[in-house]
Parts: sequence; C-alpha cells; structure tokens
Amino acid sequence: MALGRGPEADTRERMISTATETVVVGTLANAATVSSAPAEEAARSPYAIRVFNSAQEIDRADWAKVCAPTDATFMDLRFVGAVEAGMKPDCRFWFVIVYEGREPVACAGLTFMKVDFTDFGDPRVTWLVKYNPLLWRFRNMRMLFCSLPGSPGDRSIVFAPAADTARVLTLLDEHMMKLATDVGADAVIFKEFSPPHEAPMKPLLGLGYLQVEVPPMHLLDPAFKSFTDYTAALRTRYRQQVTKSTRKLTGSGIVSTVLTDPDEILRRYTRETHEMYREMTLKSDLRVEVLPHEYYRELTRRMAGQIELIALIKDDRIIAFGWCIFDKTTYHMMYAGLDYRLNKQFDLYFNLMYAGFDRALNRGVRRIHVGQTATVFKTRMGCFSERRHIYPKGVGFLMSRLFHYGSSLLVIKKPSGEPSEIFKRSR
Repeated sequence: MALGRGPEADTRERMISTATETVVVGTLANAATVSSAPAEEAARSPYAIRVFNSAQEIDRADWAKVCAPTDATFMDLRFVGAVEAGMKPDCRFWFVIVYEGREPVACAGLTFMKVDFTDFGDPRVTWLVKYNPLLWRFRNMRMLFCSLPGSPGDRSIVFAPAADTARVLTLLDEHMMKLATDVGADAVIFKEFSPPHEAPMKPLLGLGYLQVEVPPMHLLDPAFKSFTDYTAALRTRYRQQVTKSTRKLTGSGIVSTVLTDPDEILRRYTRETHEMYREMTLKSDLRVEVLPHEYYRELTRRMAGQIELIALIKDDRIIAFGWCIFDKTTYHMMYAGLDYRLNKQFDLYFNLMYAGFDRALNRGVRRIHVGQTATVFKTRMGCFSERRHIYPKGVGFLMSRLFHYGSSLLVIKKPSGEPSEIFKRSR
C-alpha cells in the first residue's frame, strides 16, 4: 500500500492556536514565546507538539529523556527505527514529542494503515461483513493508530512524571484528528493499555473516545530458576502432560536451541521459515497485522543483544520458532510459527512454549509476557490474565456514530483466565 505525502508532511512550520495553548508542528521554534493563552494563563508554560516524519529525524536526546526511565520496551528508538524500516511499504508513520516550554513531557508513535475488520471483530458481525457485499467497505478500513505495529499488548505513548496528561492528550487528539482527515482515516485509535497505564488516558473519554476491552495479556511472574525446577513443582497430572509432550522429541532428531547471533538468525530465518509465521497468524482468531519478513530482519539487525529466536530444528531446518524481546525486568514471548504438518506428531507448539519458558526463567526476569491467545493452555501453565483496553473514535459523521454505538462489537471478546491450581500444595 503506497501512500502519498499529505499536508502534514510539509516541513514548513505550522502553528495551530487554541484558547489555552499553541501547537507547533514540524519545529519547536520559540514555542515558549508564542503562546496565545489569556493573561491569567500566562504563568503556565505552553504545551507544543513537535512532529517527525521519520524515525531518523527524531530528536534522540529528548525522546530518550522521556522514554528511557520507563519500562516501555516498544518505545526504544532501535525498535521504533526497525518498525518503520520493516513496515514502510504498508504503513505510514509519524513520531511525536510533546513539550512543556522546552521540556519534553511525552512521546508517541503514530501509524496509518489499512485493516480488515473481519480479522479481529466480533464473529457475529464479521460473518455479515464477509458475506454481504454492501458491507465489504469494512474489510478495508483505514485507521490512524497511536500505536506501532508489532508491539503486542503494549502502549506507544509515554508520559514524563510531571506531564499534564489532559493537556498532552488534548493536543495529540487535535493533531491526530486533523491528520486523520488529511489521510482519509475512518477512525483514530489509541492502543493498548494495561491497568497501570489506564489512569493517564482517562481524559480521552472527555474527547469523544470510548474505552473498549480487548483480549487480555497472559503473564507469568516467575518463581523458578529453570523449567526443570518449574516442572518438578507441578502436580502429578500437569507434570505428566509436560512429560508426554517433551518425550515426543526424544529420538526425533529435533534440537531445541536459542539463536542470539544476528548473522545466524538472518541466515536461518528465510522466507520459507517466515511463511510458517504467516500461516499461524492467519489461523488465529485475533490478528490486526501480518508483519512482513523484512520487519523481523530489521529487528534482528537493530536490537542485537535484546532479541532472540527460540527454534526447534530438524535436519538443519527450523520447524518451529518464537521471536522474543527482553529487557532487565521483562521477557516478551511475541510471534511464533511452526510446521503444521509436524505439529501433532511432535507437539511442536507445546514444546516451543516450554522452551520459551525455560529461556525466560534462565534470564531471571521478574515477568514473562506470554501473548494474548491460547488462553486455556496458558492458564494451565500457571499464567494469569491482565486486561487490556483501547480507545477508539470514529472520524466523520458516519464513522463517529458507527464506532460510538458499535464499540462493543469492535474487537472479539476473549475470557480472562485465573491461574490453574497446577502446583503442589507444599509450594
């Protein structure tokens, strides 16, 4: 999907004045001196938006000043650059820093892309959309996200502790709605937010956005140093289930390994291997994007030391794999793929998950993110669910009403799961 440059891409300075602040788009030029606020507000520093049309243009020092102190792995500039480079043909990006005077107080990543509603909507409605030609328009919806592709269950906006989030979100909403009109977007969506990050987003509700629940993230807070220790602590029937799957690899010639060297990952992660990820994604009942082969190659090049590929290999060919990103506290088990022809014979999915758990436990992290699908299996692994929300608003007369009244059908509903009682009571 190739997109032309719109008015927002003009590099000339453009200022939008409101009753309380002046938004500077493109440059910050003297933002502290151009406020149009009334006299009684003069003591307050104006808030200004600086928009970058590519990741290379981002003011790295100001971005890092806001994002580095947080746990926002998916706002790391290396990740941001990899996403843009890997997704550029199919998406259009903008990156925003909001300032109070000269001080950066918030950063956000914006993405414009086309999505198919039937990939993630309520099945009762998506069936109608698929088979009613009058509704095919919703199979090619244009969305402007405050989010970056490939950041599962996480946010793409970060606030400094001193930020007035209401002022930040008001300015960002004003800019995004103007941008949405320029590029012809059907809706603006902020996504995805966990409970600790929901409170700062409340001002969006007063700006016409709705809070919509999406499938939860499954998490595990490790209490073991290795998967061997984890297995030993399981109740008998759960341990037997693990043993039944792992024994299928005995004598099979399948080797479990963790690839960390970028050159080795790039050599092994071929387009044929990538097709296994595509097949697995397309089989899922929840998908917003199918990430291209180049996306993973860019992540590998740019995030060396923080990205690894867990792989099951047979006859020197990857037959199952999982992409993982980690930092000092969290291990993100992200996207996976497998050879479905061999899955039943060798329980590839289960064994891949066990290998991922083992690697994460060995890393000594405080939390493991295990994804938003396969709820039953993951609760039986001891995972608990943490809710996630998005904030959508339609653009224009028709879409604003459709999103307002149909928000409950926007995303497929999946039950949250409490951890199963899988461990021995002595634990």
